[in-house]
Amino acid sequence: MDNKQLSRLIFHNVLGIMKNTLNLEELSYREMGRDDPRYKTFKKHLMEFTYSTLRDMFYELEDWGLIVPTEDGEDVKNGYQETLSGGSGFLNSKELSDLLKSD
Repeated sequence: MDNKQLSRLIFHNVLGIMKNTLNLEELSYREMGRDDPRYKTFKKHLMEFTYSTLRDMFYELEDWGLIVPTEDGEDVKNGYQETLSGGSGFLNSKELSDLLKSD
């Protein structure tokens, strides 16, 4: 169960939702697509909101004792990473890992 990380699961699901939302929004600007200033504004605000919300959620889960920050300074803004945390910047706490092992 050590490879099952709560923050990685949340992070990758939210990134997938954000990516699909951006793809759908791009379709609404058929002529210019990603080059349309309205799309660029939408993308900037969606990404800013998503990253700040993820950080807030991870800090709350940390306060609950479920996850702990990684030592390598990862940040959600840097996207997916080939690490145990997946780029979320957090790993399961010992208590959560022990709980998962007990199942």
